[in-house]
Amino acid sequence: MKKDQKIRIFINGFGRIGRSAARILLEDDSFELVGINDLYNYEQMAYLLKYDSLYGTLKHTVSLNNGTLLIDGSPVKLFCERDPARMDLHSLNVDVVLQCSGMFLTTHSNLPLIGNGAKRVIVSAPMTDDTPTYIFGVNHREYRQESIISNSSCSANAIVPLFKIIDGHFGIDAAMMSMYHSYTAYQNLLDGKHYSKDIRRTRSATQNIIPLLSSAAEATGYFFPHLKGRMYAKSIRVPIPGTTLYALDIRIKKETTVEEVNEILLQEAETAYSYILDATAFPRSSEEYVQNPYSAVVNLPFTAIVGDDLLRISAWQDNEYGYAKRLVDIAKHLGYSDASVAQ
Repeated sequence: MKKDQKIRIFINGFGRIGRSAARILLEDDSFELVGINDLYNYEQMAYLLKYDSLYGTLKHTVSLNNGTLLIDGSPVKLFCERDPARMDLHSLNVDVVLQCSGMFLTTHSNLPLIGNGAKRVIVSAPMTDDTPTYIFGVNHREYRQESIISNSSCSANAIVPLFKIIDGHFGIDAAMMSMYHSYTAYQNLLDGKHYSKDIRRTRSATQNIIPLLSSAAEATGYFFPHLKGRMYAKSIRVPIPGTTLYALDIRIKKETTVEEVNEILLQEAETAYSYILDATAFPRSSEEYVQNPYSAVVNLPFTAIVGDDLLRISAWQDNEYGYAKRLVDIAKHLGYSDASVAQ
């Protein structure tokens, strides 16, 4: 694809990540949103794209006309299909599907999208098989033209760049990760029945701090095979609607100081990882990181070392918007997959 051509995007799954990605796409002239699929009615799709309690009212005009979504007058084909095999994407000339449904977590389950006309699929979650996984800013330049890939999880997008820096400079022996994570749609608004195996999910997300096991250690471990079995993660859900604060406790192999670690993190955020990492010493709280575009913002004053080898790093992330930004970034990389024009 030539760089002056728009990348044609189809979103399968129009929840929090899918709608955040749509908002980001609409602000980038590199893309054209051509289709959306989800299992709720079209009026709600249009309404929830236009109005968002966390991110505000979309500046673009949004309307419906006979099952077609019009954004600033440009048509977006809508579907309400459970089975991807029932959607004809050939007529839409789809370059990249953003698979944001959370329901198709293997290469095989995404093949119908390719068979129906999509050139590539990016899954916005860790996979349950050996589907190749890429994180923008970490290993996206190693992309091997696979038609179906994963962009891993929001947590991995925040943690992996930081671990790459620390492992490269000091070596990592083991790590424990705590994520003070905003509540999600999978939690209950009020106490009530829940279909999760974890009974704590029955409790109200707006009234409780709810600790849950997390897949972040496994998702992060994909990039650090030498740390297999040496990482643990938990997600501590807190009663706010957006952002996550990461507390990463890392046992390192080389003695260092807080000053040296912060200098390295700041330098890397300004150079090799300038597009995806930021660092700050300013005393902000979670509200200030809503709609922040970075994968992680290191909170430099909270860096600490205990003894000779136990390092703590803290970082903020808008786990929806920041992750959706990376999803769109990697879609651009795949769309312009010729190395001469890739970002």
